[in-house]
Amino acid sequence: MVSPSKALDIFRRLIGPFHLLLVSLSFLPGTIISLLHPLQLRTLLSPRRLQSAWFARFWSRVGTDIRTNLRPRVGPLIAQAHGVVLDIGPGSGEWLSCFDKSKVERIYGVEPNVGCHGKLREKVKEAGLEGVYVVVPVGVEEIGKWIKKGGEGKSGLGKGDVDSVVTVFCLCSVSQPKRMIGELCGYLKDGGNWIVFEHVVTKEKGFIAWYQAFVDLFWPHFIGGCSITRDTVRWLKEAGSWSKVDLVQPEDEPPYQIIPHIMGVLTK
Repeated sequence: MVSPSKALDIFRRLIGPFHLLLVSLSFLPGTIISLLHPLQLRTLLSPRRLQSAWFARFWSRVGTDIRTNLRPRVGPLIAQAHGVVLDIGPGSGEWLSCFDKSKVERIYGVEPNVGCHGKLREKVKEAGLEGVYVVVPVGVEEIGKWIKKGGEGKSGLGKGDVDSVVTVFCLCSVSQPKRMIGELCGYLKDGGNWIVFEHVVTKEKGFIAWYQAFVDLFWPHFIGGCSITRDTVRWLKEAGSWSKVDLVQPEDEPPYQIIPHIMGVLTK
């Protein structure tokens, strides 16, 4: 028989995703109002641009609390980044303070959501990474084009020239994730490491898998295009010939975790 404490924990984890969706929804009216003054019709009339602005507003507030809760896990991972780094989808820069400044030479923050750039640049200053951290305002598939056009910090960012790739809560929201993972793997040099902390599809079958898929019908629309049912672990393992794969699910996540995570490092 399930104990009352376990039953309560199961209920909390089942209802938790929908609570976060409601929190996200509460930021939509404020986003619309902020776009009305001054009038930004291009964003207001584009569902994709509106969603980006909405998520940027939501994440700039909520991201701080999430960083505080997860820093004991994510911080030590990011601190392993070294040399030339690709920081994919940094958002508003919640994790920038986790980089070890003594290990990194140059960090390229690949963030196409311009709504996040203001906060991101503020975090660059707060983390003492000015002159080291470069905001790349395009998606992964456009990094090469941006470099050729003479983007800031264009030197030293070619295929096979990157020492570390960092993906924290971004592979769940990019379009064509499997293709992007392959693209990023190409930038990583032999001996380089890929640091990961991501949402992934549950390993469970039956009700938990069904319920996760049900939540995912709504989740991407409220959380910036994020999907919680991607088989990211398999795609990462298949992307290259890794000399070492050290990926685990956090120990305190039970089998009935609706939004499970994977964390660790792959070494090329």
